[in-house]
Amino acid sequence: MSNKFLKKKGVIINHLASDLLQLKKGDRMPSITEYQSEYDVARGTVQNALNYLKTEGALVTKSHGHLGTFIEEIDYTILQEYALSEAILGTMTLPYSRLYEGLATGIYEEFKEHNIKLNLAYIRGSKERVRSISTKTYRFAVVSKFAAKRVIQQGEPLEIVIDFGKQTYLSGHVLLFANRHNNSIEDGMKVAIDYSSLDQQMLTNESIQNKQVELVEMPGHQIIHSLKSGQIDAGIWNFDEIRDKNYEELNYITLDNNQLEEEMSTSVIVCHQDDTSMEAFFNKSFDMKRALDIQTQVGDGTMVPRY
Repeated sequence: MSNKFLKKKGVIINHLASDLLQLKKGDRMPSITEYQSEYDVARGTVQNALNYLKTEGALVTKSHGHLGTFIEEIDYTILQEYALSEAILGTMTLPYSRLYEGLATGIYEEFKEHNIKLNLAYIRGSKERVRSISTKTYRFAVVSKFAAKRVIQQGEPLEIVIDFGKQTYLSGHVLLFANRHNNSIEDGMKVAIDYSSLDQQMLTNESIQNKQVELVEMPGHQIIHSLKSGQIDAGIWNFDEIRDKNYEELNYITLDNNQLEEEMSTSVIVCHQDDTSMEAFFNKSFDMKRALDIQTQVGDGTMVPRY
């Protein structure tokens, strides 16, 4: 058997496993002819790929004559091994807080549990992470629920596949000041804004309404240093970094706890809406509770982060 044939068979097994992940016990399977047309390969190639998956224990089928072939048993774990046979590329924010370290560790451990290789890239700014999914550069991204809902409403071809719940992305935002006597934005101030972050940009714009200020563009993780060095007068940032690194000398006020802030504190995983195999993994196999338990353990210091 030639290497070219083996390679083609492997590709069809991958496609077939991805498609089967969308089915369940009792469903009617598409016919060999339908798969042949969809994959644009010989009938025998589809039949060989299907037989291979059956031999591996991925599914059991039974023919009902003219009614078609139906699934009697299906093993999603085995199907996922073939649907996600290549290393999965995901992306999330820079893990500068224990909350992020814990989430990264939880996600890694869940992929490891299912024998799926995972490479996480840490990309600053939700806009860039969203773009990487829209262009199919990465298979999934961790962003805030606020950012995900906003870009989906704007027409990005994304879908939320996991919602981790409140305060899994961050515990909240705070408005920081360089001067210990300030407690609000005032005219003439230099205020940091991170245009790569949908959340930080929105909160900043809300905080400066009706104020005459100078906006200073910078990455969010540089805000604290810029405040200390006197480059800016105020900026909105993640409270977790302040708490984790014991920046007690900083002057800050907590932002109002509203619906907007709640969605910004919620971690979600988004995939491309066409990525059915990735969606099926998160919906059928990914144990969100276990991932959150790991996040808590890392946050409490009872587990060493691994990401």
